[in-house]
Amino acid sequence: MVFSEQELRKIIQAPISIDMKLDLIEQLHHQVVQKTVSEMQQSILEVIEKVLSAERIKGNTIFDSIEHVDQFLPDALALAKKKELTIPCLQRTFKIGYNRANRLLTQCEQVISEVGD
Repeated sequence: MVFSEQELRKIIQAPISIDMKLDLIEQLHHQVVQKTVSEMQQSILEVIEKVLSAERIKGNTIFDSIEHVDQFLPDALALAKKKELTIPCLQRTFKIGYNRANRLLTQCEQVISEVGD
């Protein structure tokens, strides 16, 4: 994480203990990481929306064959870019049961195969 010179100067010059300064830097870093993650999730959702709208314009949608789209589908697709999806991985990540993880994995595979074609 890169802090601006002004931010670091304020933290260093603050009349607090070194431990408190380290905690403050950690908190700032955590806030920046959370902001980056939320921006990344938002950009993924925007890309999915663009793909869906383009498919709707063509007259077909990726989700035609999917009866109920799971709320975790965008997050699962983002996770699929980082590593191979498995049912246990989805269960641990989203704290869901086996059957729902299986349906979510099936939906991810359908979306990936449709986008890949």
